[in-house]
Amino acid sequence: MKWLITSLVLLALCYPGRAVAAQWELGLRGGTDATSVKQSYNAAELYLLYPLSWQTEVPGGQLRSRLDCGAGWVEAAGDNGGWLAAGADLVYALDALPLELEAGFRPAWFPDSDFGRDDFGGPLLFASHAGVAFRLEHVTLSYRFQHLSNGGLDDENPGFDVHLFGCGVRF
Repeated sequence: MKWLITSLVLLALCYPGRAVAAQWELGLRGGTDATSVKQSYNAAELYLLYPLSWQTEVPGGQLRSRLDCGAGWVEAAGDNGGWLAAGADLVYALDALPLELEAGFRPAWFPDSDFGRDDFGGPLLFASHAGVAFRLEHVTLSYRFQHLSNGGLDDENPGFDVHLFGCGVRF
């Protein structure tokens, strides 16, 4: 899944498009695990989104690229830790509705890789996600399903999936 998302993002970034007016978005998102196998996870993230210079018209809307950065927190079995992540998103903005569909991939630095019964195998993890955002005038309400794991770089690769709900302000 993450390789498909990464390939689509890279392919879209290579496709000729036109520049988009820059509009930052700053927000918070948080949630809980989607697939509790060994233990339950809670996560929160302060995020910053910035449109990249590429976009193109497609049937029913626009396809856009953007930079997606975040500083996150995760808790499981009484252990707490954080991550820093930066990567790219591919966004399909619908013309008829104030909705956006998004998919993205972000490498993440996760310095404390042991949580309760899970060992993520080191500080380099990869986050892939898919989601939807509802855009009001200056506020965005969003949902994303996010997977975080070491991508098979280590023998142990438990990973975890979270449902994240967010609220952001565009400026």
